[in-house]
Amino acid sequence: MALLAVEKVSKSFAGNRVLDQVSFDVRAGEVLALVGENGAGKSTVLSLVTGLLAPDSGRMVYDGEPLRSWSPHRAREVGIGSVHQELSLNPHQTVAENVFLGQWPSRRGLVMRRDLARRARPLLDRVGLDADPLTRAGRLPLGQQQLVELAKALASGPRLLILDEATSALDDDQVRSVFTVVDELRAAGSSVIIVSHRMGELLAVADRLTVLKDGEVMATRDRAETDHDDIVRLMIGRELSDLFPPRAGTSVPGGKPVLRVRELSVHGACAGVDLDLEPGRIIGLGGLQGQGQRAVLRALFGLVRHSGRIELDGRPVRLASPREAIRHRIAYVPEDRKVEGLHVAQTVRANLALTNLDVVTPGRRLLTVDRDAEARLVDDLVERMRIRVTGPEQEARRLSGGNQQKVALARWLPSSPRVLLLAEPTRGIDVGTKREIYHLLRRLADSGVAVLITSGDTMELVGLCDEVAVMYEGAVVDRLTGAGLTEERLVRTSVTGTVAGD
Repeated sequence: MALLAVEKVSKSFAGNRVLDQVSFDVRAGEVLALVGENGAGKSTVLSLVTGLLAPDSGRMVYDGEPLRSWSPHRAREVGIGSVHQELSLNPHQTVAENVFLGQWPSRRGLVMRRDLARRARPLLDRVGLDADPLTRAGRLPLGQQQLVELAKALASGPRLLILDEATSALDDDQVRSVFTVVDELRAAGSSVIIVSHRMGELLAVADRLTVLKDGEVMATRDRAETDHDDIVRLMIGRELSDLFPPRAGTSVPGGKPVLRVRELSVHGACAGVDLDLEPGRIIGLGGLQGQGQRAVLRALFGLVRHSGRIELDGRPVRLASPREAIRHRIAYVPEDRKVEGLHVAQTVRANLALTNLDVVTPGRRLLTVDRDAEARLVDDLVERMRIRVTGPEQEARRLSGGNQQKVALARWLPSSPRVLLLAEPTRGIDVGTKREIYHLLRRLADSGVAVLITSGDTMELVGLCDEVAVMYEGAVVDRLTGAGLTEERLVRTSVTGTVAGD
């Protein structure tokens, strides 16, 4: 029996139809995956289900009753909970206060925080989060904050849980914790709608998959009757055998490392890390989340204090600040593009121009912007990166995740970086845009850029990188290249911290 039925629903914005006669259902005790590229209509569907939007036509039926006067408050009342990629936590409140937001026990007007913490502990244990409930949420890493969001959704005992890219910031252990919760909900007769760009996760956990393309339902497949290639064909209308570009050849342009790192250490994060970043090659930092990969990138961009020896073209350099790193033509695209990588409230034009003031301000007179030079710069980057925008004055926050990432990367290109550091370069991005970014990174490497990436996507590291340095508890424990760069070996080393044969 269907817990939720979406029947011939259509929705338009400013005359642009984004959903066209969409129909699907979610059965009681079932996990349904909604699959599609960015812009396919997934987010609009979820906004309708959670009451954020109303359909132009068609109807939705929940637990046998047509939904009328629908709102987010009403959705929560009837048992629909949601966890989204975009965090809704108050960073200045404790974990427990966020979990029970709006339900704080009080006495004589004072919140009973200890009681809140006691009530939150079982929920945190359920989602696999070992954190003090009285810790401020903003002090937790991004992945742990995502688990707090899940605990918050579970606090209301949902009959239908929506997971919208809720695992994008999680490591493998955290993902397993989330899927354990999903299995528990399914066994108890509750339902789950899951959206993720990690196809392996969807094929592992979903009972059925509904594929959207350009606002229409292409097909709904039972898990046992489909595979990765079938779903990708439905999503993009073509084969995707060329997802990853060919790796670099055996010869390395330039011959010597542009950046040599020896005994790099960041207190509490990593120690004794050695890396050789060579022009023309893409190097990956693998391992489970939180093993020091992020600290390495931040140290090389001058964002955190570090020790060790760093050489640029064989000469020692001191990277004490981002200003120093930029002066040495080192670029950094952070993991959280909306907080650290972009000014999301600013326009695409402003984001692309701000890091290229020397191009748009002749003579470095910062108060005098050459609007023609600025327009040429922006138009060139938008075309070069194939950024899908309505115009240069569109706000960055209005872009899809994939196009935001393109802007975050494009803003560095005019400076011709010699070293490019990227944290989770395709997190929360659809498969078609992933391909574009992979091929762009390879073109940059072929032009002589040394690229260093971190990624929690094992397939991405294996398919894209020329070499992967696997980190475990802050140290590099294995280096995978050539025939030895396999998913099996990468996963084994990441989990155990030992190399094959040890």
